[in-house]
Amino acid sequence: MPLLHRRIAPALVVAQLLYLALMELAFTFLSPGNPEPDATGSARNALLGYGAVMVAVAAVMAGGALMLASSRASAAVPRPVRSVLLVLLGLLELGIAAAFLHSAATGSLGPDTVIAGVAVVVSGCVAAGCVPGPAATQPLTTQHTPHGRPTARTTG
Repeated sequence: MPLLHRRIAPALVVAQLLYLALMELAFTFLSPGNPEPDATGSARNALLGYGAVMVAVAAVMAGGALMLASSRASAAVPRPVRSVLLVLLGLLELGIAAAFLHSAATGSLGPDTVIAGVAVVVSGCVAAGCVPGPAATQPLTTQHTPHGRPTARTTG
């Protein structure tokens, strides 16, 4: 399991972040323009809200990947913050998996079904990597036995 949450899960999260950035760029620059711009503030507010959600999702994903990949970085963050970040990443990944599963189940068979299947597997692997994350990323401290010998134990 250390291989999953120290190497594979962070790499998959980085790949998801790159996919997210690619899709955002594609939808921004390759979508047809709206011939009549919306003069109301509701479209602007919706766009700002969407941007804020996307930045928050990217921050959780990037922070979670860093906590999973780097023991030095996870040791520098307090345990409650680290645990909350990894739980949020795990829940986010489960939500992504559920959305892609729904998309694959309700859509017609084709390339989108394959992409959805891969996304479900990737999100499941990342969510599984987050499970041992809070416990596995605890910093090691040296404590002594009653006989004076050092033993490695986790704090927390």
